[in-house]
Amino acid sequence: MSEIKYDRQSRIPDWDQKKISNAKVAVVGAGALGNHVCLGLIGLGVGSIKIFDYDEIETHNLNRQSLFREDDIGQNKAESLAELLKERNSSIDIIGIDEKIEEDTIEDIIRDVDVIIDCVDLIYVRNILNRYCIERNIPLIHGGISWTGGQTGILTRKTPCIKCIYPEALQKEELDTETSCIRNPEASVVYISQIIAGLMVYNVRQVLLPLPLDFKHPPELLKFDLRLENPFYFEKTKRKKKCDCVKILKKVAPAILKKEKEILKKIEKENLKELQKTVEIPKEEKNKKNSTANKKKISKRTKTSKKLKKSNKQTKSK
Repeated sequence: MSEIKYDRQSRIPDWDQKKISNAKVAVVGAGALGNHVCLGLIGLGVGSIKIFDYDEIETHNLNRQSLFREDDIGQNKAESLAELLKERNSSIDIIGIDEKIEEDTIEDIIRDVDVIIDCVDLIYVRNILNRYCIERNIPLIHGGISWTGGQTGILTRKTPCIKCIYPEALQKEELDTETSCIRNPEASVVYISQIIAGLMVYNVRQVLLPLPLDFKHPPELLKFDLRLENPFYFEKTKRKKKCDCVKILKKVAPAILKKEKEILKKIEKENLKELQKTVEIPKEEKNKKNSTANKKKISKRTKTSKKLKKSNKQTKSK
């Protein structure tokens, strides 16, 4: 039955359905992104899915959290989503867990997974997830949305972390105001969550089953903004020198930081060479101009000197 179910994707060159079917993932957040990401995961045939969310379904969720029904209002999001997904694909092990992710509980709640997927709306929860992933060397699939666009990326030990990505002012504002889509609803539309969720599922597949034909893009965030002429683009992010991820990596993977320093030094050296070239070229041009000007002056003086000599000779002969 499972062979028939995943027949179309199994026709892709080098596709290995067993790798995906043996994978275990955790989805944190069962809202707009969580709904569409989970729908993509059961389509891929991911073997085990744990969904975490402590929130309840409300009427205003239904326009973009597409799997929920009116009868589900008042129920826990994670548990309801798990049941609805089982109806669509009974061969997958799916569990909905009514739990809040906190620093002192995450270790007991999330265990034995290959990938963690960030579908939450709070930066501080993302920070908790990212720290946990860095410590245990688990890839984190990050996703975030607004009504005009969103972003996604695969965060690992070799990339900047959530704290590096988001501006400090925004993180402070969130902590000060306790902003989230529960307390301070923001504009949100279904098509944005579907687009970003689809890209997140693609990132999950890249981690679980890398294919030779995959686009080997650098570790940058893929951003999407409908207001732009070219809405999809990669945005470079840098690791902050005094970030928490640096402190963790010094303990668990110092070699990564050492390699990053070497790469940075190499880039700086190359940039310096390029800068020197741009400085040297005008100097050379200036020297040429000066040399030409000096030659003209010498030539002019020589001509003047010859004229004077000639004039003096003529005066003497007279």
